[in-house]
Amino acid sequence: ILGHDLRTPLGAVLMASEFMLETGDLQEPHRMLATRMVRAAKRMNKMVGDLLDFTRSRLGSGVPIVRAEMDLARELSHTVDEVGAAHPEAVLRLETSGDLRGRWDCARIEQVMTNLIGNAVQHGLAKSAVEVSARGEPNEVVLQVHNSGPPIPPADIPGLFSPFKRLKPGQTATRHSSLGLGLYIAERIVTAHGGSIDVSSSHAAGTAFMVHLPR
Repeated sequence: ILGHDLRTPLGAVLMASEFMLETGDLQEPHRMLATRMVRAAKRMNKMVGDLLDFTRSRLGSGVPIVRAEMDLARELSHTVDEVGAAHPEAVLRLETSGDLRGRWDCARIEQVMTNLIGNAVQHGLAKSAVEVSARGEPNEVVLQVHNSGPPIPPADIPGLFSPFKRLKPGQTATRHSSLGLGLYIAERIVTAHGGSIDVSSSHAAGTAFMVHLPR
């Protein structure tokens, strides 16, 4: 109920701040402040969406998906562009091969990839490229997001897709920290599509999340 009730006033803040930016009449520092408002409102909106998805999954109804024909290559390109715009310091590379068409929920798959790419940018080695790839197989499409940097501790991997994953003692939350629901919801979305998501992580090979999506 709280999640639904928050969306209306939050939508008003986002719409108003975006309108102020689009008019082009703002001078500094007002333009900078309006830009911060838009980013903050979008982050809050994502948190609300994550909480709603978490509640649905725990109530037994699962994360709802609506399948439709889509071209994953095009959507991945848009997602990489959007994440790159939000993180201009990041180096993102996209590689696609094979037939990437299928029947999936476009918005939900974009949500999965945004979570995985954003996670790689946040935890990857600074100035090291985040590599995103999609490969079309006869019965499925395989997506991978790879980053270099400190590996995930082996003890953390079994619970990595659990909700509200907490920071370990000694780690400090940053301005990019979230509710800890991103990977959990990504796994729930992939499962709702009949697919699977795995992770591998080591000092030598870096960290890679791999998603298998049946067509």
